[in-house]
Amino acid sequence: MADEMTVDEIKAAAAELAMALQAAGGADGPIGGTGGGSRHRGLPDDVQKRFVALRAALFQRGVFDPVLVRFDTASAAQAPNGEIAEELRKIAAALPSS
Repeated sequence: MADEMTVDEIKAAAAELAMALQAAGGADGPIGGTGGGSRHRGLPDDVQKRFVALRAALFQRGVFDPVLVRFDTASAAQAPNGEIAEELRKIAAALPSS
């Protein structure tokens, strides 16, 4: 099991991923009909993996965000990259510095 991320590491990762998602653009509209899965976003594998790791680190700290879940869900409409990027910025800003 990987080491647990510190709050500062989570904040930095959220900011970096928000920029990467925003820069990727592409899927800023609805992603409906894709059947779920983050591969339909056209993101590099490392960005997808870092996002999933960040979301897990947030969940371990009791932060569950319904927008972040919509990154790769097949049971609800996926959130566009821009919406997820904005949510990551909000979360990073709301977390206290350690």
